[in-house]
Amino acid sequence: MKYWFALFIGFCFASCSSKKEDKVPALPEIKWDMQRLDRSFANASSALAVDSILKKHPEIAVGYFSCPPEKTPLLARDLYQLFNNPALRKFYDQSQDSSFFGGGRLEKELKIAFQRVQKEFPGMKTPKIRTVFSGFGGLGSEFTAQHLQVSDSLIVIGLDFFMGKKGLYLPPNVYDYQMRRLEPRALVGQVMLQYSAFLNKQNEEDHSLLSDMIWYGKGYAFTKTIVPEVADSLLFGYTAQELLETNAFQKQVWEYFIDKKLLFNKEELIKSRYLGERPKTPEIGPACPGSIGRWVGYTIVQHYWAANPKLSISKIMADQDFNRIFLKSAYRGEALKTN
Repeated sequence: MKYWFALFIGFCFASCSSKKEDKVPALPEIKWDMQRLDRSFANASSALAVDSILKKHPEIAVGYFSCPPEKTPLLARDLYQLFNNPALRKFYDQSQDSSFFGGGRLEKELKIAFQRVQKEFPGMKTPKIRTVFSGFGGLGSEFTAQHLQVSDSLIVIGLDFFMGKKGLYLPPNVYDYQMRRLEPRALVGQVMLQYSAFLNKQNEEDHSLLSDMIWYGKGYAFTKTIVPEVADSLLFGYTAQELLETNAFQKQVWEYFIDKKLLFNKEELIKSRYLGERPKTPEIGPACPGSIGRWVGYTIVQHYWAANPKLSISKIMADQDFNRIFLKSAYRGEALKTN
């Protein structure tokens, strides 16, 4: 009797689990073109082999490294030397650890993200993705390198820039508050945040502070929809303490914007104080983190979406009426209530 009872319970559990799994909609198929060129360069047997790779991929030589075609052999020489330099080779080998970018996790997470984009934006063409590793630009090279280069058709990722604080080397001219967005786990979120610009509509005739805040807010809402797993600390670059305090004191932040009559200000210098890259926003307070206007914009969009839960992210991204979004959000510096 006990055997049959256990078998019955197991059957029921399996059936229930199957039904739950059936409720999860399958992600759409996409045309996927991602190439780990960092590995191709690392495995090249000579500078000539690197040169051959670069000539097959002008989007890397010209587009990413800003190398004119006639100087491709020089770039190839630099990259070959990079991967044969013991110290820098060790740095690259570290990037291939599963806790960084080895083991296929990055490829899987990026593909799922773009499948989710396709689900929310049917018919959207998936960009090609290429990864490189250059030791932040090579050995005293004249060629440029950066953490990300994103367009609606091509994304190039400089993996060396996303090694985070545990990487053997840190990117040059990058401050602590920026490093938080350059951790390995931040990469997919940062890719999607930049990619959101190609889906995020804004009235070009109105670039007030409030309009720009909501534009940024929509980009963050898109990113959290596509990559819900990404932590806010990795997305905004705020510490856990900054996130807690910003949420707790947002009423005071909002009152500052109102008291100073900033919301409809269109002066670029003024707007940059609240939207630009800064470690802090001292105008509001010594502990107020930088880019606070982006965070407030995201909070406004959160309130708007909570008040209009049937809206899709595609509808929100296409909405250019920032004033209506703001009014319907009913945001007045209060934290969003969750059930």
